Amino acid sequence: MNALSRLAERALNMEIDPPVCTLVIRSAKSAPARALVQTQEALAAAGIAVKVILTKVDPEQDLHALFAALSALLPEADLDDHVRWAQDPRLMDAHEQAVYGPELCWTGDAVRRDADKRNRLVLFDDAPAALLRGAHAFKALWAASNRVPAHLLNIHAAAGSLAAEACAKDAPLAAVDRPVEGWPLLRH
Repeated sequence: MNALSRLAERALNMEIDPPVCTLVIRSAKSAPARALVQTQEALAAAGIAVKVILTKVDPEQDLHALFAALSALLPEADLDDHVRWAQDPRLMDAHEQAVYGPELCWTGDAVRRDADKRNRLVLFDDAPAALLRGAHAFKALWAASNRVPAHLLNIHAAAGSLAAEACAKDAPLAAVDRPVEGWPLLRH
């Protein structure tokens, strides 16, 4: 959230041109997706566009919250041009990745791993080479991904999920999705 807020502030102050942020994420429950939903107003005010590749298109409630945030960022654009589904199982070897314009490249855990088997890999890199690699990786994955089915893009049909998203938006990021532990430590 801090990287997105800083990026929006720099674009709003005209220090940089409004960039395009790219996300390769496991699902709409991923940390970069939740951060995008929570900072959508600042990003929209700064004119920042976003493109997203998802490997899972469920749970539908979180998916519609993400699509609503993207629609707010891209009011005149076709949502179908900004979201893809990496449905091919061979693409599951990628890692979650977010490139926030010329600011930062975030890399997360592998998208193929189940949430309970993840090792919480998180890398932040602002080197130009990392940003370039992130842009090339996104471009290749975008070309290999499919369009999201039209019925899932219909965010207006999910009015109930938008209300739930509004409640989740006010909660701190840590409270929205508690981290999954490998096993609980119990003491009797």
